[in-house]
Amino acid sequence: MNIALITLHRIVNYGSVLQAYATQRIFEKENHSVTVIDYYDKRMTLYGMLCRLSQKREVLKNPVVNLVAKMVMFPSYVRRYNIFQNFIFSKLHLSKIYHSFEELSKEPPLADCYCTGSDQVWNSGWNEKIDKTFFFDFLPPGKPCFSYAASFGKKQLDANEKEETKRLLKKYFALSVRESNGVEILKDLGFNGEQVLDPTLLLMDADWRKIASVRFIRKRYIFVYNLNRSSEIDNAAGQLSKEYDLPIYTVSYCFHEIPIRKGKVFVCPKVEDWLSLIANATFVLTDSFHATAFSINFRKQFFPFYPHLFCSRLSSILVLTGLTWRANPRNIVESSKKNIDYKQSLILLDEARAQSLMYIHKALEYAAEKAH
Repeated sequence: MNIALITLHRIVNYGSVLQAYATQRIFEKENHSVTVIDYYDKRMTLYGMLCRLSQKREVLKNPVVNLVAKMVMFPSYVRRYNIFQNFIFSKLHLSKIYHSFEELSKEPPLADCYCTGSDQVWNSGWNEKIDKTFFFDFLPPGKPCFSYAASFGKKQLDANEKEETKRLLKKYFALSVRESNGVEILKDLGFNGEQVLDPTLLLMDADWRKIASVRFIRKRYIFVYNLNRSSEIDNAAGQLSKEYDLPIYTVSYCFHEIPIRKGKVFVCPKVEDWLSLIANATFVLTDSFHATAFSINFRKQFFPFYPHLFCSRLSSILVLTGLTWRANPRNIVESSKKNIDYKQSLILLDEARAQSLMYIHKALEYAAEKAH
């Protein structure tokens, strides 16, 4: 059976491209072929990234600042764009490119069933509208559609979104979301939904090591990956570095952050190198959900730090695996003396993984019956 998958695979960050890859691999493990619908609007092109920079409030006010910002950011944007494009072109099975709903309506990809995948595909804030494309509204009636770990990206829908969203969801024969808030949104609209794991957690340690590079094998270091600038994380990394005489390796998306980041800074390393940085670290410090997820998968000694906003996903995986005690350590050196015993955490994760895989199996089984 051929599955057409639509997701936010063109977002230039590690979590987005890896969740798309993971969803594709899980379906392939079920012996199905997968085509990732290569839909992305012009915001996600290199030109679009520069245009969005111009729209930032502090840049918009002053044309000189606008120009300087573009000159400073351009090399970083080029590297970032190329790194992630290289990964998706080498690892994802892409359809032809579509830049709009209208293009998809004229020539929709052919498949036996259609899946809306993970990430904030149903977030009208991120998409700057209710993007009907991610609800397969371009398909003719009767095509089997289901979702896996889709996200609305917020606790509740705005009043003016509810009626349209309800209409769009009616075509799905099965609905799953990645957050408990999503289950409640579906319930409010009159739909049953199941909460499932982020697809990156469905693949095992060995699956990820197959694509991780060997660049950091046999090195000892502290890996820092924070999406939000944080003196708390910087200070904690510095204390661990001093205590264990370990260098700090940090990932940044921007060249201009090299002088202000602690330790050795890797600007937009390859996706395979990013995985290697986590897989081989002595300690991992992060405020990122996906860095936390991979730390658990690789059974690392890690410390998550809750960001001020959008921390529900991060806290939920810690609750699920019984690892909330690792978050925001008051004394990082003292806390580092107590290693994580992964035995119970991996049992809990395996139970959640089994439930999520059962949802996928049942959805694909039903879709196969409809296709024949």
